[in-house]
Parts: sequence; C-alpha cells; structure tokens
Amino acid sequence: MGLNPDQFALVRVGSKTIEIRLNDEKRRRLQVGDLICFCNVADETQRVVKRVKSLRQFATFADLYSHYSPGSVGSAATDDIAQMVADTYTIYSPKQERRWGVVAIGI
Repeated sequence: MGLNPDQFALVRVGSKTIEIRLNDEKRRRLQVGDLICFCNVADETQRVVKRVKSLRQFATFADLYSHYSPGSVGSAATDDIAQMVADTYTIYSPKQERRWGVVAIGI
C-alpha cells in the first residue's frame, strides 16, 4: 500500500498503528495475520512490512476517528475529528465513503 512520505515515516517508526482505508474489495480480502508492504509514494524503494493485528469496519470516517486517538491514525495530537475527516476527504471523496464504508487496519 502506498503512503505519503509523512504517513510512511510514522508507520516506519511505529507511532501510527492504525491505517485508514476505504473498505473496498481489496481491503475486504485482508485478514488478521496478513502482512502488508507499505511503500513511500515519493520513493518506492522505501518499504516497510507490517502485520495486520486487527480489522474494524465503520460506516464513516468520523465514526472511525471517534474510536482512536489522533496520533494512532497519523494525525496531529491537536486535530479534532472534523479536521481529520477534512484531511481524509483530500484523499477519498464522501461518495467513495458512502459506497464502501471504511476500515481501520491495526498494524
């Protein structure tokens, strides 16, 4: 899975423990115990492998974010749920969110 450089760095050092994705067909095939190779989209030679520890589905990003601390999902500690959702909507659209739902991948 590709990650922006800032999110890749957080996964690499272990401070980001929840990866947020649409619960699309690809993510629905994930199982606890699977290995995920994350790559830095700015430098795809940078990779880190993490094991899936948990999978938790939610209808919306707001619902998902209400269950996790900002730091665990790669946000600033001072970010509120509205800010985290707004940031996520720069990557995924509300239409995609409604179609697929979302998943919190514990790593």
